[in-house]
Amino acid sequence: MDDSTHSLMRSAKRFFSGTMLSRVSGLLRDIAMAFAFGTQETLAAFLMAFRFAHLLRRLLGEGALQTAFIPQFENLRKDSPEKAGRFFVDLYGSLSILLTGLIALAMIVCGLVLWLGDLSPGNQEIIFLSLLMFPSLLFICLFGLNASLLQCEKNYFIPGVAPVAFNCAWIIGVFCVMHLPIAAAMPWLSGWIIIACLFQWLITVPQTMKILRSIGGIDWKKSVTIFSNDVRRLSHPLFLGIIGVGASQINNALDVLFARYASPEGPAYLWYAIRIQQLPLALFGIAISGALLPPLARAVKANELSKFRQLLEFALERSLLLMLPITAAIILLGGSSINLLYGHGDFHNESIIRTTECLWGYGLGLIPMALVLILAPAFYAQENYRVPTTASVISMALNIGLNALFVMGLGWGTASVAYATNISAWVNLAILVFALREYSGKILSFYFWDRIWLTVWATVIASVGLLGVEKFVTGSTQIWGIAMGTVQFPRGIAVQTVHCVGLSVLFLGVFCVVAKKTGRIGQLDKSD
Repeated sequence: MDDSTHSLMRSAKRFFSGTMLSRVSGLLRDIAMAFAFGTQETLAAFLMAFRFAHLLRRLLGEGALQTAFIPQFENLRKDSPEKAGRFFVDLYGSLSILLTGLIALAMIVCGLVLWLGDLSPGNQEIIFLSLLMFPSLLFICLFGLNASLLQCEKNYFIPGVAPVAFNCAWIIGVFCVMHLPIAAAMPWLSGWIIIACLFQWLITVPQTMKILRSIGGIDWKKSVTIFSNDVRRLSHPLFLGIIGVGASQINNALDVLFARYASPEGPAYLWYAIRIQQLPLALFGIAISGALLPPLARAVKANELSKFRQLLEFALERSLLLMLPITAAIILLGGSSINLLYGHGDFHNESIIRTTECLWGYGLGLIPMALVLILAPAFYAQENYRVPTTASVISMALNIGLNALFVMGLGWGTASVAYATNISAWVNLAILVFALREYSGKILSFYFWDRIWLTVWATVIASVGLLGVEKFVTGSTQIWGIAMGTVQFPRGIAVQTVHCVGLSVLFLGVFCVVAKKTGRIGQLDKSD
């Protein structure tokens, strides 16, 4: 395979095209949830249960397992494609058995807690809904393993688009149960989550089978070897990866607990806010990082350090050029965007303000989160799992400490949970940058920083321009009104659309004009 910045971008575009469809459907899912249930306490309990039931998803599905699987699969395939295929099949069987046991154990524990524990009605609701959703974990983790194999084959569209099936099933479930009282609706919706995860996994099965047949790794005459030698060799990098990704998952779980401590509706505010923040992160950051790991792994195997640096710098530059203006847009346009997307039905003005405050916290962490997604594969490609693991554990500890200080000590409310997350993300990024320089020296060239500074200036000018127009036209700014809790967002889809689109077009227009003009300044001849 010929890896280059061109092929990397082509792969990222395939990933992006599929992921864009899945994220749009995910946004429609959240709009349906907001319209039907708003930010009620029972909905917040359902969202907490969903997070708890899927804690292992990032460990044994799309996160730690993927980062451990891809380098080892590429290494085995270099020697023998058939051996690599057999490794995948053995891992599939081993993972299925492991997950089935863990799910059964988790359901038994939840059942015993509900039977024997003296719990408040709210906590009973969370544990009961978690118990109902646990079986969905099997399908979502097997989907993650299928997606890893497809990415090794440079098939990024199917893994990216498969969540559309998940989101469509969820949306159907919302409309089927929205007429019920919310306490009765949530258990039924939990059943729809299992169906949704099943559909997402099934989308990837045909192409996975086709790949296995093509590389000769599937032979139904041979029994699957549970925990084979190659699978057991995965245990060390997987263990380190689980610690690293597990730190992130523990953070997510604790975040919603702190949010619930701050406010019964807090987990719902965080859910809707992070869905908007993750939209650009998933469309661009995850698309580039997902396409980056396989070619970086091949560059390391071939001892091509110059190609390694070239691919990494290219990915970092593209991410920063996108995330800088998007971060500013999230801060400036967050309130009107949330109002347009969610401000209907049971999602009222107070919910818009509180969700926007959480979005600001998450938005300030968009840049470090995107860059961590790119820098972590640089270590995984070298089969160095210790550095990302250490960085994740440190950021997790910091996040917990900051949450305890902000929420319990200072009483700053739900939004402070998001701010703790973004501070931790910056620390995580700093650790990875420092460690990577020790391996590959100076990665970023002068031309990289030259282009980034031009984007910074364009973003600043566009932001100041938008604030100035807002102040001149309305006598105030949206940011100030949200901070003071005095803003009243318009209702009605027509008015909401004009308000949000008008501000967005103004910001984007000024940014594009300034970027185009400043792009002609400081463009140095790279041949010098």
